Amino acid sequence: MAVAIADDLRCPTCLNIFKDPVMLKCSHSFCRACVKNWWKHKQTSTCPVCRKRCVPPKLSSNLTLKNICETFTQASVETEAFCSLHEEKKKLFCLDHQECVCLICRDAQIHTGHKFRSLHEVAQEHEEKLQKALQIAEEQLKDFTCISDDYNNQGEYIKAQRVQIESKIKKAFEEFRLFLYVEEDSMLSALREEEQKKSQMMKANTKVLSRNLAEISDAIRSTKKHLTADHVSFMNNFHDAMNRIQQLPQKPKMFPGALIDEVKYQGNLKFTVWERMKEMVSYSPVILDPNTASHLLSLSDDLTSVSLNVVEQRRPENPERYQSRVRVLGSALDPGTHVWDVEVGDNVDWLVGVVGGDCLPHSSFVWGIRFSCGEYQVFSLPYPVQKLPIQTNVQRVRVHVDTDTRSLSFSDSLTNTELYTRKNIPIWTSLSDNRTIYPYFYTSDKRPLKIIPCPISVQTHVQE
Repeated sequence: MAVAIADDLRCPTCLNIFKDPVMLKCSHSFCRACVKNWWKHKQTSTCPVCRKRCVPPKLSSNLTLKNICETFTQASVETEAFCSLHEEKKKLFCLDHQECVCLICRDAQIHTGHKFRSLHEVAQEHEEKLQKALQIAEEQLKDFTCISDDYNNQGEYIKAQRVQIESKIKKAFEEFRLFLYVEEDSMLSALREEEQKKSQMMKANTKVLSRNLAEISDAIRSTKKHLTADHVSFMNNFHDAMNRIQQLPQKPKMFPGALIDEVKYQGNLKFTVWERMKEMVSYSPVILDPNTASHLLSLSDDLTSVSLNVVEQRRPENPERYQSRVRVLGSALDPGTHVWDVEVGDNVDWLVGVVGGDCLPHSSFVWGIRFSCGEYQVFSLPYPVQKLPIQTNVQRVRVHVDTDTRSLSFSDSLTNTELYTRKNIPIWTSLSDNRTIYPYFYTSDKRPLKIIPCPISVQTHVQE
């Protein structure tokens, strides 16, 4: 009978004893939370059993069923405390069967040779274990909540990144379009100017030719008329007629270059325009990675300059980012030789170099030149800091990295003076892949560190 009653007190959806039961208009009862979840999932207010629509979706508590469930639950708890065989209160815990028993059960044949302990003591020990597990679970909940917040922040930041990057891409292509428009307009203007100049020259030549044609035609008519005159008139005017017919204009010459120079405008047109584009573009050997930049650093739009920002930037706490230090990494270096110049200028606290490791930003080594408190140092973690005897004011630092020979050197690129060189760095051999070496930048100054772009040249090679 008890089982039948318990089945009647179970929610049809979750199959548990009713919690805060409600009754729908169709007379079916459910847990309040269950029916709300059902409506939310189905997006319609229908009964989970008979599928009848419940409009409006008002949930009235079933107080009678609620009281019965609470009474049944309390009775079930009280019943569990007593042995169902001997109707004695359970005070012992069988370590072999891992169950609660009464004093009479301890002497039963089924528990012969078993070990028992006080139920109170065992319960206290298990409560302590469960309490510790609960604390761990609560810590896990905090961790999961923090990670969930990070995911949400990163999701919003990704959208902001897309908008920002899209704007920069559009701006760059707009500059290209403007450049092409100006080039097109310039070439078309030059073409029209040449066409106008040569057309005017041709008109002038045609005008002179027309006058000469008229003069020759008139001389021919006059000579023909003179030939038909009587002998006396003919002889009297012979010398004049002869001089006129012999002094006619010379045959005009055809000069080269009269036509428009098509080669000038059409020859390698696209290549010529592309070659001119080098004046508006630049190439940086190192690109700063915004996803590694500290919250206190500000990067330029072209990702080649970094400086301290008074206002903290809102950036997500992704694994690659430096959280507490004013640092940023450059793009990863491929195996081989790499060279880049950094304009340090009047910055009073900076470090430029390389960093490497398998799990950044927790790097296995940092190697670079640092300027701080008015002196230059070799910063080489995990090795001690080494002071450099540099007396001049370095404005531009050149970094030279060779991953194959595991060598690194620094120099003043303006004076071509060597600052520091180290070859066969032993710690580099611990790297799993040379591509885990990154350019490294540190600054706590508002004056920027800027990567100098490389000169661009266009070359053509003739195949033999």
